[in-house]
Amino acid sequence: MESFYKFSFKTFASITLLFSLGAIAQEIEEVIVTATKKEESIQDLAISVEAFSAEDMQTNMINDLDDLQEVVPGMSASKGIGSGGAYAIRGTGSYGVGAAVVGAVVTAMNGHSVNTSTVFDIGFYDVERVEVLKGPQGTLYGRNAVSGVINLITARPAEEFGGYFDYDLGTYNSKRFTTALNVPMGDKVRSRFAYTSFDRDGFSENLRTGQKFDDRSAYGIRASFDFLISGDTVLEFTYDRYKGDDNRNNIGTSFCVKNLFFGCDPLQRGTPNITAAPTGSTAALSGLVAGLVPTAWLDTYSSQPATAPDQFKYAYLNKVPEHHQIAEFTTLKLDHALSDTLTLNVKYSYGTRDYFHMNDNDYGYTSDPLPGVLGNAGMGLPPISWEAEFYSFSEIVDSSRTYEFADVDTFDQQAEITLISNFDGPMNFVIGAYQFDQRNHNNYLIQTAALNMMKSFRSHPYSQLVFGGQFDGYGGLPFYQTLVFGLSGIDACQLPMAGPVANAVPSSANPACLAFALAAQGITPYELPNRLGGYSNDDHVRTKSTALLGELYYDISEDTKLTLGIRYNDDKVTDNIMTCLGQIQCPNYTAADYASGVYQFNPTSVVIADSATKFKVAIQHNLADNSMVYASYATAQKAGGNNPVIGSTPDPYAPEETGVFEIGTKNIFANGAILLNAALFFNKTDKMLFSNIEDAGSVNYNIDAEINGFEGNLIAYLNENLRLDFNWLLVDSELGDIGKPIFNPLNPGNIASVLGVNPLGYTPGVQGCGGAVAPCGPGNGGAGSLDGLPFDPAGAISYTYGLRADGVPVIMMKSFGFLCAAPATPTNILTMLTGFNPLAGASCPFAPTPVDIDGNTVPGTPELSYSLSLNRDFPMEDGVLTARLTYRYQGEREGNVFNEARAQLPEHKFFDFSMKYNPNAGNWYVGLYAKNLADDQYIGGWAASSPLQGGSYFGTYTDPRTYGVTFGRDF
Repeated sequence: MESFYKFSFKTFASITLLFSLGAIAQEIEEVIVTATKKEESIQDLAISVEAFSAEDMQTNMINDLDDLQEVVPGMSASKGIGSGGAYAIRGTGSYGVGAAVVGAVVTAMNGHSVNTSTVFDIGFYDVERVEVLKGPQGTLYGRNAVSGVINLITARPAEEFGGYFDYDLGTYNSKRFTTALNVPMGDKVRSRFAYTSFDRDGFSENLRTGQKFDDRSAYGIRASFDFLISGDTVLEFTYDRYKGDDNRNNIGTSFCVKNLFFGCDPLQRGTPNITAAPTGSTAALSGLVAGLVPTAWLDTYSSQPATAPDQFKYAYLNKVPEHHQIAEFTTLKLDHALSDTLTLNVKYSYGTRDYFHMNDNDYGYTSDPLPGVLGNAGMGLPPISWEAEFYSFSEIVDSSRTYEFADVDTFDQQAEITLISNFDGPMNFVIGAYQFDQRNHNNYLIQTAALNMMKSFRSHPYSQLVFGGQFDGYGGLPFYQTLVFGLSGIDACQLPMAGPVANAVPSSANPACLAFALAAQGITPYELPNRLGGYSNDDHVRTKSTALLGELYYDISEDTKLTLGIRYNDDKVTDNIMTCLGQIQCPNYTAADYASGVYQFNPTSVVIADSATKFKVAIQHNLADNSMVYASYATAQKAGGNNPVIGSTPDPYAPEETGVFEIGTKNIFANGAILLNAALFFNKTDKMLFSNIEDAGSVNYNIDAEINGFEGNLIAYLNENLRLDFNWLLVDSELGDIGKPIFNPLNPGNIASVLGVNPLGYTPGVQGCGGAVAPCGPGNGGAGSLDGLPFDPAGAISYTYGLRADGVPVIMMKSFGFLCAAPATPTNILTMLTGFNPLAGASCPFAPTPVDIDGNTVPGTPELSYSLSLNRDFPMEDGVLTARLTYRYQGEREGNVFNEARAQLPEHKFFDFSMKYNPNAGNWYVGLYAKNLADDQYIGGWAASSPLQGGSYFGTYTDPRTYGVTFGRDF
């Protein structure tokens, strides 16, 4: 915490110098917010909040959450795995993965919760302001905000006819248009209609096709009506619709140092756009079983590194992403004054979301052909190609590829009733009841070329070329295993009962032998449904929450106020989930389901119910007319849920319990020329949720964490025309106790270095090493070592060695992408060779080595982040030209709970500049802007893959330099 104190001293020393400024006519306008359900100045509230008016957002170039996170230190917002989004405020946020995960940060529109990923896409248009409330807000907000609230308040209809338009033209052929129109409809009805559209060419290019991607094409419309029923009653109706149809990224690209055993070296980050070696992923053995390659130890991406660009703006992809979303949100709010001192607020909202995206999941392209399992048999067979039917499209496949799909339908409804007092005496209150009901159907799939082929043999060229269509009705794992592993011989076909034709050539290449072997095993003709052409997570989640909440305000004296808040919430998550990895792991499927050939949903069901009573206490004291100090302590609970893993037994995780102590001050000095708000906060969260991608699912762990910090914002007029804006956040965080041991799934042996394999004695195509039925010995990590070797001729199992930090050598084996590790003793090696066979349902016989994360830094929390802006007005004869230069900084962050160097996120540094001219006599403006002047792009966040995908690190990245002109007019 030494840097904490140094930074605090420097900040306050600088502010003290500012107080020596002479009298300045400019005065800072206090921002009015509705954080407590009624209009109050930020300066009068005992909570940490940042609010941006429509003018502030234009000044700061805030169009969406991407922009907002650059302005609010410690706030982060990014797209997540599948259809999700990841948010953090003060470095504290939502780190769980799964459709049943409840967000710690609530994104809201007009006070009611809106899907976090939807808010990320919609952006901000025709809003009165955006409020960022920090820390627990559950005593006033219906959805139990554990880490904070991002609330969009839309502009309401005005009394008179009028409106405006704004137009933005920029680089990458960017065009953003926003307009709003007020239309009074008599004395009792007011209306406002707003529209926005945003189109932009892609930031990136697919060098394989020349097609741009990561573009934008979206629009939003909003209709607002205010019905003045009487002098005491107003009914507000708001309807929002957003539609996006573009090819934006969900996650940017993969980082990898190729390693034939692991797929990607688990100890190095590598460069962008490198695909994991398929020999280290599910593609290895599935490619062999599907008859696409003659051995699993074949790198079908061998040509890729030569063409992979090392820049974010380029990529080689099979297909560019697809992204489609339609979101609608309707709110009905009734405000009724029961008396001069009591107001009743009743609100109902209904929202729907239809979301789809497709990504090239391996983030690469290869021109290497698929030789086929008989490609080396001298039969003159051509390389494999076929028309493959994936989840949302069909295409000719002639090389390795992997696609990701997210398909989500959501609808939710919320109801709230609030009673607000405005007594003349010392006591007032806000009390209410809230109910939330959401149904979410989440489909997440990763489909590969090989598992796609295994759905049906009729797609395979060998079906006609070798077997004349005799086995066209077959598909699935048992059939393909019999076919491929029987090519080297089927002993049963030598039995007399097999018949003379089968006896003649006892191999599955002989149709008679294959037919006999299938019948003998009871394998009947069936084909797999489309969804089982890869990993499939089919999750139906219903989330219901009921809360009673409120705050009591008591004026102890004219200058001292006490706030007491309480919340009772009752949460219930009903999760019906079925997850499969093709036919390899699909425990909820029955033989009858397979025989039907039609997708059957047989879910694992669980109901997780939580209830809790939480509270808030705050006291504030006015030191002077414009100077206040406060202290508060607030608690909150985030509901538990169920992990999206493969299995017929539910895997629930516990609720999060949070307590935040905060000491703050809010001040306006120097006759209104300086605003200073600052706060110290101490956040302790028990059972904070963190995701770990393990094999074919996300396992969410409950880990205790402490996050303490010092934050503030300063606005100071240095003279009549020069203003300084400074926002900062300093954080110290630490992980603590964990509910169950955690391990690094990409490094289950917890090795510190990779030794590789010493190839001495290895004979290609022969089992074992040097004539022994045992693997070769470890290498020395040098140039003479190999990444790994196959143990058997087919490459069904591969192996390598590593060294732990304590000097213990570790043997690691992979099969079908599953990774197994143990100390390299003869007994362990034998146990692993005889007991590890994922294709037969035998998982690793050794538990992974736990990693001690106690004392590690919470991922995603930079120690220091700040935003510094200089604003200068240049008065002219006919108007005012305003210029703004901003520097934004975010320190290094850890990328995961293991705090490994591979996952560290670099510091971010950005310069932005804008100019705007407003005439003295006129209702128009014109301006120009430039963001990210240095054109620096940084890794914004990580999404780890599993060993089944080869262990890549999937990274999002920041935008390149953009600039343009803006103009608009009021009318």
